[in-house]
Amino acid sequence: MNTLRALRFAPPFALLASVASAQSAPTTAAPDLALASASQLLGLLPDGEEKRRFILDCTGCHAFDARVAAPGGRARTAVQWDSATHRMLSYAGARTSFPVISAAREPASTSQWLARWITDSSLATVAPSSPPASPKVREYLMPMAQDLPHDVAVDDEGKVVITGMFSHRMYRLDPASGALESFDIPVERANPRAVVIDDRGAWWVLLGGPRRIARRDPALGLWKVHEIGMYPHSIGVDAAGRVWFNGHFTRDPEQIGFLDPTSGAVTLRDVPPHPALAKVDGGPIPYELRIAPDGAIWISELGGNRLVRHDPATNTFRTFDMPTPHSGPRRFDFDAAGTLWIPEYAGGKLTRLDPTTGRFTQWDLPVRDAAPYVVRVDRQRGDVWVGTGAADALFRFDPRTARFTAYDLPTRGALVRHLDIDPRTGVVWVAYGASPGVAARVARIEP
Repeated sequence: MNTLRALRFAPPFALLASVASAQSAPTTAAPDLALASASQLLGLLPDGEEKRRFILDCTGCHAFDARVAAPGGRARTAVQWDSATHRMLSYAGARTSFPVISAAREPASTSQWLARWITDSSLATVAPSSPPASPKVREYLMPMAQDLPHDVAVDDEGKVVITGMFSHRMYRLDPASGALESFDIPVERANPRAVVIDDRGAWWVLLGGPRRIARRDPALGLWKVHEIGMYPHSIGVDAAGRVWFNGHFTRDPEQIGFLDPTSGAVTLRDVPPHPALAKVDGGPIPYELRIAPDGAIWISELGGNRLVRHDPATNTFRTFDMPTPHSGPRRFDFDAAGTLWIPEYAGGKLTRLDPTTGRFTQWDLPVRDAAPYVVRVDRQRGDVWVGTGAADALFRFDPRTARFTAYDLPTRGALVRHLDIDPRTGVVWVAYGASPGVAARVARIEP
């Protein structure tokens, strides 16, 4: 697909990252570095706050792989890094329509820092290798290679519902046959980014660009669409049937809300303002929204570095600051007891939060700079699964022994943006969501 065709359907961060990649460097790096994982290349940068800020700002849409770090197999110069950083800021900077890069990101200092540490000499120390094959992992290609399968959800039949963020369609994969059904959404450039399946089997789908929520009736196959007035990030359905969402780029005020499916009414609630970022361009970047076993609504702030708990009954909030500055709490989950399990995307840790005491416990992942992106808990078996953005791997953590088991993914550049677990079998499904990145696919992991 050429860049001009991509303009018709890609949201800003994906389209423009693709344009930047095409303009800045050859499409392939030298064979050895092309086999390096993003975590290996991030490992060339010195640990600390500056690195955590960089990971947050510059690796969320696409991996820090050889195409970025060493186009053509050579390190970029400071001038080249400066040009690339200016381009990225023009696409996704804090004052753009898709502000996922913080207002503090400055091209000159960024380019000098990168050029200091990413050199031909340092690249020579990287030891690339092909990902090992595993009979426990099977990949399924999406119909359109440039699509972004953003979220996955396993239905009651064990089939996998997938959002085609760039193709503007929904898909359902039958693991037994490998057949992939495609479903139109009755909204132009629908941009589906998140999906949840309710107790009746209905799909609730967030449509980012159109700022809507769509529901697909499982029996009739009919859609109903609701306006919500903001670009949403995540979605959840509570015990009362209310459909909750959060405003991805809200900041002053930062907002969450819920849709009443019966009346179609939307209720918005203001989150306590972030003490440092509420008035700053870009803001705290509200991210994941999950509903706890006790019915509380929780959200994470990717840039704000905190978790927020909302009690719907009393309309009250409580905030929890992460223990490491700029750690990047991303897509978290709960265990059966209501304890939070949080991936520190920039901090490289798996973190547990006891919401009663407010106490955090942290574990380093087995791979340095893995960029843990999403956590889902297998409540039937007690395992905590961690999808990574840079290690081309999935990790299973056993809270009883505090031990990790690694599952290597067979594709370099497998930025795992989302995952779901089949509760009956324990099989894990992941979506590779880099932009630009590898050809769009989902994968099945059998423990």
